[in-house]
Amino acid sequence: MGTGRNVSSVADSAGRASNDIGLRSLVLSVRQELLGAEDSICLERARLVTEAWRQHEHEPAGLRRARAFEHVLRHMTLDVTSNPIFAGNTSSKPRAWMLVPEHGFAEPAQVIHENDGLAGILHSGVPADLRDFWRDRSLGGNSDKGHLAVDLHTVVHVGLEALIARVDSLHDAGTPAQRAYRTAMRICLTAVIEWAGRYANTAARAARTASDPLVRSCLERMSKACRQVPARPARNLFEGLQAIVLVHLALALEGHGMSVSIGLPDRVLARFVASNLDETTTTALIGAFMLKITANSVFGRGSKTQAVTVGGADARGRDCSNRLTRCFLDAADLVRVGDPHLFLRWHPRLAPSLKSRAADLLAAGLSMPLLIHDNPTAQGFVNAGVAPEDAWQYCVIGCNELGIPGLAAESANARAGNVLYLEILNQLLLDHPSPDSVSDTNALLDILETALERRLRAARKHCVEAWRRLPEAAPVPFTSALMHGCIEAGDDMVRAMKYRIPGLFERQLTNAANALAAIDRQVFRERTATLSQLVDAMKNDYRSAAAECLRRSLLTSPRWGNDEPAADAWAMRLLDMRECVLDRIDREFGHNGHIVCHVVRSLHHLDGKRTGASPDGRHAGRPVADSIGAGAGEATRGPTAVLNSVARIDACTYYRGGYNLNITLPAGRTRANVLLPLIEGFFRRGGQELQVNCLDAERLRDAQHHPERHGDLLVRFAGLSSRFVDLSRVEQDELIARAEAIPNP
Repeated sequence: MGTGRNVSSVADSAGRASNDIGLRSLVLSVRQELLGAEDSICLERARLVTEAWRQHEHEPAGLRRARAFEHVLRHMTLDVTSNPIFAGNTSSKPRAWMLVPEHGFAEPAQVIHENDGLAGILHSGVPADLRDFWRDRSLGGNSDKGHLAVDLHTVVHVGLEALIARVDSLHDAGTPAQRAYRTAMRICLTAVIEWAGRYANTAARAARTASDPLVRSCLERMSKACRQVPARPARNLFEGLQAIVLVHLALALEGHGMSVSIGLPDRVLARFVASNLDETTTTALIGAFMLKITANSVFGRGSKTQAVTVGGADARGRDCSNRLTRCFLDAADLVRVGDPHLFLRWHPRLAPSLKSRAADLLAAGLSMPLLIHDNPTAQGFVNAGVAPEDAWQYCVIGCNELGIPGLAAESANARAGNVLYLEILNQLLLDHPSPDSVSDTNALLDILETALERRLRAARKHCVEAWRRLPEAAPVPFTSALMHGCIEAGDDMVRAMKYRIPGLFERQLTNAANALAAIDRQVFRERTATLSQLVDAMKNDYRSAAAECLRRSLLTSPRWGNDEPAADAWAMRLLDMRECVLDRIDREFGHNGHIVCHVVRSLHHLDGKRTGASPDGRHAGRPVADSIGAGAGEATRGPTAVLNSVARIDACTYYRGGYNLNITLPAGRTRANVLLPLIEGFFRRGGQELQVNCLDAERLRDAQHHPERHGDLLVRFAGLSSRFVDLSRVEQDELIARAEAIPNP
């Protein structure tokens, strides 16, 4: 396949410019073939893991997992042709789902919702013998922990052989269990080095038969790099990128599913930035690197949350961006894929040229980079007990969840609970034996606080049990070897990482604030209806004429995200209530703090489907808000009002794990010189994250009917980035409705 690309006429032209064009053409050819591939099932990993499991089933869990990982890397098919620039693959062909039978064969609900054509792909694609073997062995779900970033600086600049030496130096230290776990780590580290050697040999053979000179030279470079990395330190930028690719894909092959981050690659690779760096060639190279990450087919085209974070400052406020930072921005524009999605860390000293480039890309409709403000984000980690020098190394490790490479990942898991405000509010209203006995909105909040505390206390107990159980049930010795302190501890990352801070996910704040504002006005102030009448209307989904009249009244109440104090105050009350509850639970369990992340991805649809009609006037089954901003069609006072409302939230107190805020602006009418002050103003007021879509409803409708014309159209949908043409019809319709609802200037 690599020998069939006809780019030699370009590559053979004289001069550096021609070489740049040749590499760029090759990258775009790789992109076209990758995005044109149909989803399928790859059974290789499932078969190989099953073979190893049969042989090693009675060994300790860590050793069994290591032997399975080793068996996969030794025997899986290697692909050096679909992207001949970088080595690495997780499946036998692009867009083929890599199965993790250790956790079952379930189709992720969000992936299916986002890609409705994939429904049933596993039902018909997984043979009965595999299902039978794993029926009583799998842990459930569809993948392992995810939501993490490993120490890529050690991978690139120290190498895996040095980690093996560290393991060997502790051979006799600790308990038998610790020694066994270090043995598992050694097996995994050695297996990845051998895997790279297999790629080196495979690429060398492919190079000998390649007819295209550019492809041949790429394969030769690949072969040479894989003999060096990730075993030993990278010697140049290409080897650094290749080391990251191999380790990243190996993490997926160990069993992680969604949300394994690329960390802070511009910082990791900074020492390779020379004064004569060719930014055009480097941008094409990073584009090929990003496409290799795109091809990580854990869930085919549903793998959408591999974050790349660039830019930002250190603990002294010094700008850490460099020329690679700009190349990552330009590469995102070149390859235009939703995954990996690109975050730019924003701070006062960030180079003005990078700020301008980001604003240009957003105004032009790329929907990337996503923006995250350093000051409240790093301070949030400090407030949670993280040392400042570590806190300022944070990155995005999922849709918008936050972690610290090699140091903290628990912050981006929901093991300590989910705060679903509207769902809890709805349930307590529907279950209340006498709604009219509730005297006012403050009394209703007291009941809500009691219900929330009961749920979150039970969730914290589950979290503590998971910390105990997971290292025994689902160890990840390779991942753990790349986390600080785990080799020395001889233990899994869940127990041995430097920071283990209870993490919670949150959604539905917008709807709950609107619901409380509506109840306060319509029930307790204007007395349009009693609380029991409201509950009866909710039970019947506002179907009667009287109930519909009540619903219309509810919709006239103040709405969050419009810079209306009467609505915004209820959002603040909910956040204060949540923090009081969590502070009490922290003290009860002896934990030093907690981290909350407002994260949605496409869960606003799934949440909405299981939530009945609500006091904010929402009908049963309808989606809830897709971000922390105004609800769909409710930003009636424009984007500045949305930002003013959200800027009232002290993120370093309430969202130490990050929040996602979507704003939609009109394509064609949004200029970078207008957008940039909007961004700067929001961040100066303490805003934390910002996701900007510039949409045109007419273009979106045309893309829906003629997808072949719009393969480069990227959108940010709630907590994920995607090509518009890859989204399900329901999500396309939502984006079109969002574009149609943009207020006139």
